[in-house]
Amino acid sequence: MKFNNRLIILIFLALTYTQELDPVKILEKTINRLHLEDISFLCEIKLQSLSKDPTNLSFQFHSYWSDSTNYYTYLKFKSPIDYKDTELWGHYSDSIIMKKRMPINNKITKVDNGFEGVDIVDFLNFNELFKEIKNDNLTIKQVDFNKKTVYLIRSYNNKNKKKSIDFYIDKNDFFIRKVEWKNKRGVLNKILSFKNFKELNQKQIPTKIIFEDVKKGSKTTCVLSNLNLNKLDKENINKVKVGFIND
Repeated sequence: MKFNNRLIILIFLALTYTQELDPVKILEKTINRLHLEDISFLCEIKLQSLSKDPTNLSFQFHSYWSDSTNYYTYLKFKSPIDYKDTELWGHYSDSIIMKKRMPINNKITKVDNGFEGVDIVDFLNFNELFKEIKNDNLTIKQVDFNKKTVYLIRSYNNKNKKKSIDFYIDKNDFFIRKVEWKNKRGVLNKILSFKNFKELNQKQIPTKIIFEDVKKGSKTTCVLSNLNLNKLDKENINKVKVGFIND
């Protein structure tokens, strides 16, 4: 990508400003962009790969902040039939606790790492990704992306600078527009894209999320509808917290 080259002085000023940017602070703003915001949406997911027929999933999602350090999530599958009415709870604080309830026995139990629903929750949660790169080197510059100027933050390790993660972050609202992973040979490996943004409570929220694993030849497409950033009502708060009543 190239900077606008119509005026050399603007390029000079842009490069000078870039040197003053702090990638850590920008990433922190990105992480905290929806801090203390309750979120609800209906998610339709399509899983595609070269080796399998497409799979479709759908679930209702709610999240709730009981205070500034305790964050709860609730997910209830609507389809496919073998997942239907399965519920998944998450509690994020000093540690992460996941629980599930399957209609076959109606018991709430702790979740092991092998449950696919946990992967979906992590997929929608950037906190774990940012923890992975906290000890990496970070560089930052401004680039053109989809006719807008965005921050490009690159995370890499000294052991292999070609293996990196690139974050394309909007300068105005600090939301990630795209994430690209490159392997140790510098070849593009994975792509996470956010599209079709909608304004809610003066915030831009994506309604389409696409994750492509180039190496595996797989693609996950998430379409969000019925998006809401208003505080949850009492009925939905009870749904979110019921998984942890006896804790």
